Amino acid sequence: MEKPNPDFPKLTKNDQEVLKNIILQAKIPDTEIAKKIGISPQAVFKIRNKLEQSGIIKGYTPIVDFKKIGISVLAMLIVKLTPEVWDNYTDEQIAERIKQIPYVINAYRVPESNVSHILLMGFRNLEQMDNYLAKMQTKFSREIEIQQIYPFSIDKV
Repeated sequence: MEKPNPDFPKLTKNDQEVLKNIILQAKIPDTEIAKKIGISPQAVFKIRNKLEQSGIIKGYTPIVDFKKIGISVLAMLIVKLTPEVWDNYTDEQIAERIKQIPYVINAYRVPESNVSHILLMGFRNLEQMDNYLAKMQTKFSREIEIQQIYPFSIDKV
């Protein structure tokens, strides 16, 4: 008989249905999930707890309405950190420095030779974006090279 792997727990059909409902709406009450899939609220509670304890669910993330906080332009920046940065900082220090960059919403490390990170940034308007990116290209040119910029309106998301 095959031993269960704690890193990849097997999910029952009910486990999968509960998880699907939580993915679609993180704050959905257990009673509502129970009605949808035809099991008791107590069973949903146990399944949710099992999913959390096993690390499948690591938290519940809010969906932010960027317009309501004054962000109308998003920009995806494809960047490459210079050798100077890699020589002077560890990966953890680089991650901490990226978190300090104003306007960064999210950042991803990319294992490419001509790209090191993808940054998702949010701005009030195109003028603010242009001003900040010009500053990045001049003031921080020894640390970061912008490879590509994809700006888009929050209205199109």
